[in-house]
Amino acid sequence: MIAIYIRVSTREQADEGYSIASQREKLISFCKAMSWSNYKFYVDEGVSAKDMNRPELQRMLKDMRNGNLSMILVYRLDRFTRKVKDLHKMLDEMEQLDCAFKSATEPYDTSSAMGKLIITLIATIAEWETANSSERIKLNLEKKVSSGERVGGIPYPFDLGDDERLVINEKRSQVTLEMIEMVKSGMSSERVADYLTETNIDKPVWRSNTVLRILRNPALQGDTRWNDKVYKNTHKGIISEDEFETIQQILKDRGTAHRRDVQSLYLFQGVIACPSCGSALNVNRFFRTRKDGSTYQGATYRCPPCAKDKSFNRTLGEQRILSALYEYMEDFTVDKIEQAEVKDDRSYYADQLEQIEKKREKYQRAWASDFMDDDEFKKLMDETRGIYDDLKSKVEQEPQQKNLNKEDIKNIVSGFNENFDNLTDDEKRVFISTFIRKIDFTLIPQPPKRPDRSKRGKEIVEVLNVDFY
Repeated sequence: MIAIYIRVSTREQADEGYSIASQREKLISFCKAMSWSNYKFYVDEGVSAKDMNRPELQRMLKDMRNGNLSMILVYRLDRFTRKVKDLHKMLDEMEQLDCAFKSATEPYDTSSAMGKLIITLIATIAEWETANSSERIKLNLEKKVSSGERVGGIPYPFDLGDDERLVINEKRSQVTLEMIEMVKSGMSSERVADYLTETNIDKPVWRSNTVLRILRNPALQGDTRWNDKVYKNTHKGIISEDEFETIQQILKDRGTAHRRDVQSLYLFQGVIACPSCGSALNVNRFFRTRKDGSTYQGATYRCPPCAKDKSFNRTLGEQRILSALYEYMEDFTVDKIEQAEVKDDRSYYADQLEQIEKKREKYQRAWASDFMDDDEFKKLMDETRGIYDDLKSKVEQEPQQKNLNKEDIKNIVSGFNENFDNLTDDEKRVFISTFIRKIDFTLIPQPPKRPDRSKRGKEIVEVLNVDFY
């Protein structure tokens, strides 16, 4: 059996045309020309040759060790490996197992000393090209950062402008300035996080390390940190350099930060609205083990109060919601913008006040339904009264801001459809928390695939409306 190994990285396919289809077509033609008919494909798509941790390569080597392969055929040597050390290791093993190596476009004869020397020299050049390419990419990114273009995530108080540079987000910068004032007044990062959890909806739950990450970012003073190096004056900051240094010293002296190794990225926490009560669904993380022993994690969403009274007793996986959102965004038209009820983009304090009012209303409903006694009700109302009165006073003094217009919504939807699938999980979470306030959905019943096992099928999640910031 001849093993035909094909590999292409995403960048190579885009820049150089080494597509899977083109390699497959040429290698099939090569086999026909050599009168070889007994062959099998092993294809690694979107994978670099920087190491041997490639699924199909490992499967091929396993078949070779089991004595099932007589030859390994590649389009070019650099499809096989770009590391001299890895090449020598694999060639030695192939020689011991009587498995030949062949390149369809390069004349190699690994049975002779000269042939081994030539293939080693070419592999060395390939390894050098890889290292040189990485260095060029690094230099290009450094040039972008130093000129003010943004590379990486967008810091909380900023947006990304049309010129790919950071611009101040007035609403979130106001939140950040309030954080700074609270820290300077003596509040710990944990107390600041608790306050924001009660009053701010930009994040479902504010944590101490979230506050610290925002306040320690030199982007606040107009600089950019990239690869452990700080580039000065890349954009307009929201505070001066002296004030930034003062905050750093305060945070250092208090030393209240506790790092946590949390890898969960809940895309829709605080965003998905319960179709029964309208509250945000709770999110739960789960872990699973694959057949190969590796583990992965995911998230599910449900509404505990509605599950308890059976008004909405469903648990939804994150991928089902994401698929429904993709479908909604793809079909989003100007007509939907005309029909949508555009959110009143009120001030930061008005949003905070609304959240406190909702909490107090929940306490009142619970008390009226005898779910809590008089003392507990009074305690909860007293705890929120100070914040409520303070925010109400600030809202009365705040001028109304402009509504989000149709063009803004069109730009957000366009950005989602064009870029969202290419974002990292963390970038997706940031996109959703930044631009999407609430997602309304419904479940469409489906007949069961196996009526003998279940009375109902798996419902289809349909997004009805997306409320944008």
